[in-house]
Amino acid sequence: MKDIKKILDDLFFIILKIPKSKNKNNLNYKNVKQWDSVNHINLILSIESKFKIKITPEENFNLNSYKKILLFLKKR
Repeated sequence: MKDIKKILDDLFFIILKIPKSKNKNNLNYKNVKQWDSVNHINLILSIESKFKIKITPEENFNLNSYKKILLFLKKR
């Protein structure tokens, strides 16, 4: 599980420029300026690539916070 969090933290740093040391539990698309529609797609595509999974459009729509993404990945 720690690997999942580390990879996700890396992706948030690369795509959204969120420092790895920052507590991300309350981050979502509403309170992160850089989390626009283009970066959301980049984030989802990167998650699919790194974790070798396919995210459905319905899942994509619901993955709108760090916490939701982390929980989603832990369940996979």
